Amino acid sequence: MIETELPASIQYLLITIQIFATVGFLYIIWPYVRKERWREKFIKNKSARSILIVFIIIFAFSYGMASFFDAFFPVERLDIIP
Repeated sequence: MIETELPASIQYLLITIQIFATVGFLYIIWPYVRKERWREKFIKNKSARSILIVFIIIFAFSYGMASFFDAFFPVERLDIIP
């Protein structure tokens, strides 16, 4: 079953469940996140900083390639006549 076949009420229910799950997850992990010394771990540490920079470059490259292909080679929808 594809997404458009679901009733709107079920779609809204699923979105609401996902939002509550995200909020609950953040509520559970927030004390651990707040305790960490992020600057010493990631910014002042040269190897961790370089890994973060490479990660950001890979993410930007992937996003750029996806945008390029979406713009110049869009998905063609086939109209199937029943």
